[in-house]
Amino acid sequence: MEDYSKTKIVVLLICILFTLNNLIFVGESIGGSKPLTAVRFASVPAIVEAPSHVAYQKKYFQQEGLNLSIEINPDGKTSLTHLFEGKVDIAAVMGTPVVYSSFQRNDFYVIAKMEHAKIHSAIARKDSGININNDIKGKKVAVMFGTSGHFFLDSWLIFHNLKPSEIHLVNLNGPEAVDAIGRGDVDAMFYWFPFPDRAMREFDSKVFELPSSHHVPGSWVIVVKKNYAHKNPEILKQFLRAITKADEFIRKEPEAAMRIHSDVSGVAVSILSNKFKKMGFRLCLDQELILDFEDQARWIISYGYTTNKQVPNYLNYIYPDALLSVKPAAVTLIHGAINENSNTNYH
Repeated sequence: MEDYSKTKIVVLLICILFTLNNLIFVGESIGGSKPLTAVRFASVPAIVEAPSHVAYQKKYFQQEGLNLSIEINPDGKTSLTHLFEGKVDIAAVMGTPVVYSSFQRNDFYVIAKMEHAKIHSAIARKDSGININNDIKGKKVAVMFGTSGHFFLDSWLIFHNLKPSEIHLVNLNGPEAVDAIGRGDVDAMFYWFPFPDRAMREFDSKVFELPSSHHVPGSWVIVVKKNYAHKNPEILKQFLRAITKADEFIRKEPEAAMRIHSDVSGVAVSILSNKFKKMGFRLCLDQELILDFEDQARWIISYGYTTNKQVPNYLNYIYPDALLSVKPAAVTLIHGAINENSNTNYH
């Protein structure tokens, strides 16, 4: 927990520094040309958000005309909640909380997906008796309900012919899970980078990684409320152009980009290195996003995590116009219809 507290302090200091830089830049902009447009964005320290961190530090948002303030949350589920509560205008989140929300509301859009490599893994204690996959039966397993980690765990169990009822689930966020596995309060944890890696680093002699190479990466997406998209189409284009610039910077200057993300996440460059170079960040809206959402929706329904019995039509939750304007080739949804509130045909 001490490590996580240090991370929060580092993130707070970085945010304060970035805010001061923004104020200076806004003053220059107002004095010389058009004022910047205020936008509130919810991010996380996770590696999937490295492009946003780079765009923020490199002032790409300002270059596109946005005075973007950023809040760093422990997970995307919190960011999505803040979006729905009106605390932020744009949120970045893994697909699972988005799919859960789609059973309760239809007032939001996904404007883009950030393609990336696998970031989830499972860690078990060596003294837990978990040696082969079925040995996890009856064990205490940490997971954060309603997140991609939860979907990852259930997918892992299905792959090994196991049921959630055969283990004892403990609902914890990432930092809490690291502490719990270190104390021996849980036998295993199923999470996303950097939490499993932090557990491996801090408790190296006590834990080991469970095989999970079969797991397909979840979709990391950028979400806005529908009314915000319709009122502010140019802001969405400006935001995505800034992220696109960051993607290009990461490809050209991976070491510098890694240092920027390290400052925000609190994860040392030496730990990030192998993972970061394999991430393959790329903005898109593809058919895999729809398939991922549908798979997760069926999982939620089949396990009784919702009382709804019908998979939503996720084309009604996609707003392709902004990305089509910024990167037309990145929109490859296989559908001949028009989004219910879109002005553009997409295929």
